[in-house]
Amino acid sequence: MNTETRKASSPPEAPAKTRLPRDEEIIDLRQIFHVLNSHRWAIVGFTAAVTLVAIFAVFSMTPIYQATATLQIEQEQAKVLSIEEVYGIDGGTDSYLNTQFEVLKSRGVLEKVVNKLDLLNNPEFNGRLKEAPWYAGMLDWRSWFGLKQPEAPEDPDMIMRDTINALSASVSIEPVRKTQIVKIHAQSETPQLAAKIANAIANAYIEAYMESKLALTLNATDWMQGRMGELSEKLRVAEQELQDYREQENLIELEGVLNASSDELKALTNALVEVRRKLAVSENIYRQISTGDTRKGDNASLQAVLRHPLIQNLKQEKSKVQRQVTDLSRRYGPKHPDMISARSELKSIQDNLNLQIRTIVEGVEREYEIDKANERSLTAAVEALKKRIQATNRKEFRLRALEREVQTNKDLYDAFFTRIQETSATSDLQTANARIVDQAFVPNSPIKPKKKLIIAVAALMGLLISCGIAFLLEMLNNTVRTTKDVEEKLNLPVMGVLPKLTDKALLDRVFNLFTDKKQASFGEAVRTIRTSVNLTAMDEKHRLFGVTSTVPGEGKSSVASNLALALGQLGKTLLIDCDLRRPVVGKNFHIKGGSAGLANLMAGTAKVSDAVHKLEEIDVIPCGMVPPNPQELLASDRLASLLTKLREHYDYIVLDCPPVQNVSDVLMVSRHCDGLVYVVEAGRMQANAVNAAVGRLLQAGAPVTGAVLNKINPKAKDPYGYNQRYYDTTGYYSGAS
Repeated sequence: MNTETRKASSPPEAPAKTRLPRDEEIIDLRQIFHVLNSHRWAIVGFTAAVTLVAIFAVFSMTPIYQATATLQIEQEQAKVLSIEEVYGIDGGTDSYLNTQFEVLKSRGVLEKVVNKLDLLNNPEFNGRLKEAPWYAGMLDWRSWFGLKQPEAPEDPDMIMRDTINALSASVSIEPVRKTQIVKIHAQSETPQLAAKIANAIANAYIEAYMESKLALTLNATDWMQGRMGELSEKLRVAEQELQDYREQENLIELEGVLNASSDELKALTNALVEVRRKLAVSENIYRQISTGDTRKGDNASLQAVLRHPLIQNLKQEKSKVQRQVTDLSRRYGPKHPDMISARSELKSIQDNLNLQIRTIVEGVEREYEIDKANERSLTAAVEALKKRIQATNRKEFRLRALEREVQTNKDLYDAFFTRIQETSATSDLQTANARIVDQAFVPNSPIKPKKKLIIAVAALMGLLISCGIAFLLEMLNNTVRTTKDVEEKLNLPVMGVLPKLTDKALLDRVFNLFTDKKQASFGEAVRTIRTSVNLTAMDEKHRLFGVTSTVPGEGKSSVASNLALALGQLGKTLLIDCDLRRPVVGKNFHIKGGSAGLANLMAGTAKVSDAVHKLEEIDVIPCGMVPPNPQELLASDRLASLLTKLREHYDYIVLDCPPVQNVSDVLMVSRHCDGLVYVVEAGRMQANAVNAAVGRLLQAGAPVTGAVLNKINPKAKDPYGYNQRYYDTTGYYSGAS
């Protein structure tokens, strides 16, 4: 007896596969198609249900109509002086138009529309007038306990507010870019009312503008009249201060006084210059005289004396007389009368010259003193006149300031007075800043609901949601359903695939369905398993195979029975029921109850010949009497001896082993097998549960050779689009693609 030695610490290695890193894996479109195809009817049903609900919802909606009125808004220059004009601020046309767009949606304009169209009595806009839906009572939890909420008194302001809010929600303003045109869209359940609302809003805006302009004009007039009183008082006070100052300073003609003072200052300045020039000359002569010796006649040599005309004449006369004296002295003696007369004349001229020199010197001193006095007098006069002119200038400055204040108040008063007159005269001539370009007409078709679009979107959303749910279920489903799952999740080769039977008559005899010639496809599937099993023990002369599963009900017993029947066509085959807890082999093959079986052989109460039941195709050893300690029996050496003895008489021995998850009996039996076939029911067990069970077998040294995928849908395809390796008598299943 040879058993396959395996590592107990790890499952069998999967075939080497070239796999891309996770972040480089390519989307498998075939697997996506497989998922969608697997849930196609659920996807179609869910999408159809959502579409039907959308259809019912759409056709139960109230149609909404939209009417549009076109309005042109023009910017108008203000007639009243604004603070922006005072400071030179230009708000721009865009800001003005944006402001008017907001005014179009303002509460004041909408309130006019509500009152004009009597929307307070329209249930569409006044929700309090609507009838409560039939399910409203079900949603009122107070009614469940017999409680009644007290009714709040109706507030007219609140009703108006809610109505305006409802109207505002049904109105939209659409400005046309780079124009002064604005479109007013109004929606309503009634097409006529929609047109009325759009036109009413346009008219209400124009009326509101006219009223606001008139109110602004009246307010401006009242304000300016109030300011007129203040300006009049300020002007009166300014004029009174000006007059009081003039009287206080005795100012009659200040400009003439300033001109005369300027002329006088100019004349005094010129005289002062002349006097100072003269004073410089006299001062120079005086200094020369002061430094000379008058007693020695030094003054006669002074330039001021020498240049004097009288002195020059006297000196000429003296020179003339001296020449005469000289001439006479040559002819006469000193006592000659002519000499005496000439000398007397010369002496008289000299005395007169000395007298004139003294007179000139004394005159120079007097003139110097006079010039000094004149210079001081003129200097004082000029300084006094300057002070007087400066005082006059100060008075002029104060006078001009008072005059400017009076003039400013007078100009402002005149401007306000003129503007009041203009405003009063034009108050009844206000023009609107907007005009209706196109009146709203009654729409022929509703704007919403867009039934086709809603239904299409609902169908698309239903399709996407259902596909998403399908992929979510696919990701959450960790069961083993396909051959690909067996290979990838369990790392086991697939030895064969058996179809799921729906016919109750076939289910009752599934254990020997291999012998039914009408079920050729099932028989071919069993032959595929038989071939795979034989290939696992080609070197063995006598081959012993076990069949197990994770939990009961996965079809291990039927697989074992049909496999034994298939092997029976190749050689002498024995089927042994090793499931001593829930045996079914004896019952399936109609062996009489109480007959000797494996348990009797283990207990030593029967012989092999008594326990072996010969059938037409194979021999069968049933369980026999169910023992109280099946695990101890299977762990005993008697089982090994029995199997060794049976190997000598049979070419093939098939053991129907207990399931792995519930009990550990199979761990005892699997040690004696040449190969162990693991049966997995498609779509029943989680992959981690099956892996855990297979791991237990491998740790116990069980020769797990492969898996049989049982109860699959023969028409279902794996993620790669191929049938689950299922063949019929002709070689291929008729439904294969």
